[in-house]
Amino acid sequence: MLAPLFSIPAVERLTHTPRLTLRPPAAADARTFRDLLCDPANRRFESGGPAMSERLEQWRGLWARDGLGPWAVSLREQPSLGAIGFGGLSRGRICGAPALLLEFHFLSDHWGQGYAAEMSLAALALAFDSLHATSVQALLAPGNTAARKTLERVGLRLTGSVAEHPGEAASLLYEINAAQYAAHPPAQPEATPFGA
Repeated sequence: MLAPLFSIPAVERLTHTPRLTLRPPAAADARTFRDLLCDPANRRFESGGPAMSERLEQWRGLWARDGLGPWAVSLREQPSLGAIGFGGLSRGRICGAPALLLEFHFLSDHWGQGYAAEMSLAALALAFDSLHATSVQALLAPGNTAARKTLERVGLRLTGSVAEHPGEAASLLYEINAAQYAAHPPAQPEATPFGA
């Protein structure tokens, strides 16, 4: 068993936002995950690290080990659709230092509707209001302009780049710290159509 990078208190396993239900991923989410894997729009932003095909089980393992990990995201008003994406917080390391990481992956049919921002705001509230984190970071492929805009709209700022995986382009490093969050708590931004 891995030793904790930092202490994480118990987290509510089911969370709601105005439009979304956020819960730990389950085996039943494999169909959505396969759809993400096969979606050319998503694949172009594939980064290094664990193979995308291994991430669902990795996320489920994070919930089992840490009581925290990326959520499966579904629409409150249309639960029969199942998960439309995944995202949230996980413990990790950036250049060997402990980090609380934010990520999101949505089926491209659901891009441009503000769901990633809404989920990210719930994750930031969890990080700073409940977990009392000192900062939250995100790593992105440089060409993922839409995700960059989402992170910036919810308060994260570009702080540099990190070459975590040899032979691959450096990822952009975004961050928000507790003082920045407290000074300007992000509000739900307007949805931006993909590509705008």
